Amino acid sequence: MKRISRRRGPDHRVLLLGMAAAAAGSALFVRQWRKWQQTPPVGIHSHQAGLAGYYQQIGPWRMFTRTTPETRPGLPVVLLHGLVLSGRAMEDLALALGWEYRVLAPDLPGFGGSAFPASQPVLDVDRLAEALWMWMQQNQLSRAIFVGNSFGCQVLAALAVAHPEAVAGLVLQGPTVDRRCRSLPRQLWREWRNGRRETHRSSAALSRVDYAKAGVWRAFATMRAMMRDRIEQRLPYIQAPTLVVRGSFDVVSPARWVEEIVALLPHGELMTLPQGTHSLHYVYPWSYSRAIRPFIARVQKEQENHE
Repeated sequence: MKRISRRRGPDHRVLLLGMAAAAAGSALFVRQWRKWQQTPPVGIHSHQAGLAGYYQQIGPWRMFTRTTPETRPGLPVVLLHGLVLSGRAMEDLALALGWEYRVLAPDLPGFGGSAFPASQPVLDVDRLAEALWMWMQQNQLSRAIFVGNSFGCQVLAALAVAHPEAVAGLVLQGPTVDRRCRSLPRQLWREWRNGRRETHRSSAALSRVDYAKAGVWRAFATMRAMMRDRIEQRLPYIQAPTLVVRGSFDVVSPARWVEEIVALLPHGELMTLPQGTHSLHYVYPWSYSRAIRPFIARVQKEQENHE
């Protein structure tokens, strides 16, 4: 008589344990995501150092701005964050420059302290530039020197073309998007490689907070807007003196691309900082501030002579 062999089915206890672990992991992630969303817009150390913040209604948007504690004479310096990030990444740079200048670091609509519900539309580069100009009017800033990073450079280029009277000078650090690499997967690959080089100080923790505040949909849609925008088409129309800064280790904005940007600018100049990455403003804020101070001082002097 033959024995009838039976295959043992899956152990339901193992399946239940796996499902329970997955559910617990998901619940923990959701709680952490909500915790990131509730992170104060100004870091505790920056707040203790005197960096203040305030909310304003700018047209249809409620925007958040960080500002140095004292008002200095001369043109204000406005710092603009990169893709999906916020002015939190600019806080140390604001404190470094705040010894000499009045510094402001706004969060663009939809990001950081200026985040709003996912039901509201995603703003493209031109609309973000217009929001920044409206923010200037609300803060009674007729003219300023701007320092931008990455995607923020694209917004500043649009502002300089649309409202040249508002821009006294530009510092574009790690401007995007390299026209020979206009592919989102390749850009993400370059960002990952850049992060691997930031051994001194990583912006990963900041990124998690800012991505949670902006939301996945707004982050992805803004990436698409970044890829569609062509900064190289605006550059020949920028009349303000412009300093383009690149870290020698920056793989997001390679040397060839940055040199092309400078060649397109009517009043452009290039500065390369040895061993710097794409996030100079955050990884090396004090060294970076010392590097760009002479340019800012020169623009300030030219403004004084003009007046």
